[in-house]
Amino acid sequence: MASSTSSPHTTNSKQKIRIALSIDFDAISGWLGTSQHPDNNMADHSSGYFSGYVGVPRLLKVFSRLGISNKVTWCIPGHSIETFPAQAKAIAESGAEIALHGYAHEGSTQMTAKQERDVLVKTMGLVKELTGKQPRGYRAPLYQIQERTVKLLQEFDFLWDSSLAHLDSSPYFLPKDVEKLETIEFSPDKEAKDWMKPSKDFMRLEKSGLVEIPCNWYMEDMTPMQFFPNVPNSQGFVDVRLIERMWMDRFAVACLLWPRSAPSYTTWRFPLSG
Repeated sequence: MASSTSSPHTTNSKQKIRIALSIDFDAISGWLGTSQHPDNNMADHSSGYFSGYVGVPRLLKVFSRLGISNKVTWCIPGHSIETFPAQAKAIAESGAEIALHGYAHEGSTQMTAKQERDVLVKTMGLVKELTGKQPRGYRAPLYQIQERTVKLLQEFDFLWDSSLAHLDSSPYFLPKDVEKLETIEFSPDKEAKDWMKPSKDFMRLEKSGLVEIPCNWYMEDMTPMQFFPNVPNSQGFVDVRLIERMWMDRFAVACLLWPRSAPSYTTWRFPLSG
């Protein structure tokens, strides 16, 4: 994932924290996949069109003015690439990295194993056609990733994923063999001793070459700022200053703790997702 330091133009020896900035260009696909609902209507879908018609051009201008266009990662669903080809081309021409983000923003649990593979292959082809390069990064729509998804990414030689939250700011390698964490089946026919067993230490499993760039709900602005009429706990009316304050507070904590927890800035990232 592309990233920039907190002071990209300085050359002193002060420690720096790299900011991993990514944008999810969900557009209409967000309403078709993980946020689909029988009551979704034209008004809902129009906000997806806004993302393509207005949001993308504005962000590209902002990134260009800041001189960070080629330091941003865009996670783009295949549906957005094909529905907004001019915008997708502009993103690619800005020098940004483009990562996969499903086709119609479908979550892994919504699909069969074959469907998930077909979506991955299709979207890999779309990004390669757009950029001329094989995509190497992935973010699961709404972070809905399964163990089989990780195995697919390993099979197709992806370099990184950004869908999990075992840590907050330190990238880590995912295990080579990811086992499904079984849930407890509570039943009067079972003994309590049947489920009182520890889980495996995830960080001690044999590592693969797939890097996880951690992410979490507190480091993105979509969930507090996007109103979904059919989601019970949807927000959409949160003041942007609250989000800014939350990010600044978390960054301050990272600055406070980082010197003791990371030997160099290459092992520490501050992830932000839009």
